[in-house]
Amino acid sequence: MSCSISTQHLGGTFTLQQLSGPFRDTKRVSGASATFTIPQVDFIHEGAYYCQYQTRVSGRDFTSSESNTVHFSVTVSLVQPNISVRAPDGGLFWGPQGPEVTRGHSLSILCSTEAQYQGGSFHLLFDGSNTTRTQSALNHSASFYIPELDHSHQGNYSCVYEVTVSSRTFSSAQTEPLTLTVKASLAPIIASGVTSGLLLLLALPATLCLLRKKCGRDTDTSHKTSAARCSRNPNECHDVTGDSGEGENIYMNAVMPVDQGHDGENVGCEEEEVYVNVEELRNCSTAVGNDCQEDCIYQNQG
Repeated sequence: MSCSISTQHLGGTFTLQQLSGPFRDTKRVSGASATFTIPQVDFIHEGAYYCQYQTRVSGRDFTSSESNTVHFSVTVSLVQPNISVRAPDGGLFWGPQGPEVTRGHSLSILCSTEAQYQGGSFHLLFDGSNTTRTQSALNHSASFYIPELDHSHQGNYSCVYEVTVSSRTFSSAQTEPLTLTVKASLAPIIASGVTSGLLLLLALPATLCLLRKKCGRDTDTSHKTSAARCSRNPNECHDVTGDSGEGENIYMNAVMPVDQGHDGENVGCEEEEVYVNVEELRNCSTAVGNDCQEDCIYQNQG
């Protein structure tokens, strides 16, 4: 602060006095002004100040009247805090707009500042809500925890640091907004794919089993039809083995009439199953007479 006077009597002393406080300083000058410096301003220096000028002329002391008062305030300049995010259980990605977190995951939003004052608190501002969350500062930082994210947490977040000094509260400027995006969870899609895969694996053996049974029935029907045709006409037996290509023996299950006695009564009590080897029957087609055919027939009587 500077004090000055318009006078012909130079070489006096300027006094800077706090109006309602303990501060008082004097400075002897050779000119008509003086500058006063307070090396470390604190809240006790806040208030109104005035100047006075004293000089000695012809052995007599003269003092000017008080100047107009000058008032100044003491404030605290807080640095702008920082804001960051951390995902304890994963699911955090960085996109073009900022952090992207999977829905259902947890998230911690961190506010921190430089070590200017001890204590204080942090306020977390969210543009999607009228409420403000507050946490006490611990080691010049605070953490705001969101246990389970959903789309209502999507938006812009910012931090403000607040501290009380000499019974007065001061706040910092807001951080730059941090845009948080909540992404949809991939769990339902993965679960659906796994379920479809399991159903496909379960359906595949059943399908193969049905096809195998069908092929077996078709083969059995083909063999039975060929055997029946061969029994009626042995000359066609070469078509049976030619179709299969394997030359395997084919047996035909035929029901033979029961033997009868000379008096016309039944000798046996039931019909009997007879298995006919179609391969042998085919070979009989080149023989002469009915006796060869009888040699080619094997009867399996149970």
